Amino acid sequence: MNPWELHPLLVHFPIAFLLGGALLDLVTLRYRRETLSRSAAGLLLAGVCTGWLAAAAGLLAFYTVPAHTEEAHGKMYWHLGLAIASLLLFTWVAIARWRYRASPPKLPHAVAAVFASVLLALTGYLGADLVYHGGAGVRPELLAPEIREGHSHSQGSGHGNTHQHEDTHH
Repeated sequence: MNPWELHPLLVHFPIAFLLGGALLDLVTLRYRRETLSRSAAGLLLAGVCTGWLAAAAGLLAFYTVPAHTEEAHGKMYWHLGLAIASLLLFTWVAIARWRYRASPPKLPHAVAAVFASVLLALTGYLGADLVYHGGAGVRPELLAPEIREGHSHSQGSGHGNTHQHEDTHH
């Protein structure tokens, strides 16, 4: 397994946990059941824990992904920024919800979780765009030569950590 492949392996867990926890918290607002509230808080906490692992793997992927388009490179910064913003917001919500897990969420926490969910969805959209339209994470030999040679975060086989830019137009 290549280092850049850890991020897509891990990222689905926090997405499912965080979106599921936020949705369950909204249901808890309506039905006010302690068991739903505790489950929502647990999902949010699991999402934040796995989210930070996925974020670390994403940072590793940023520095080791073999090749991608120049346009994808710019989108990586947006992906990174949105991911950090949503994860920090979810971390705040998860800590607050865990403290008061037996009761429904307070309105600011529910609103923050919805906003963080929107940020997370945008992050996922950009991540998919990076792979499907920008070649990030695709084996270099499958990419067009101008993409393989035009922009890379690594040297040679894709296992270095240098960042190189070359002038090629796509």
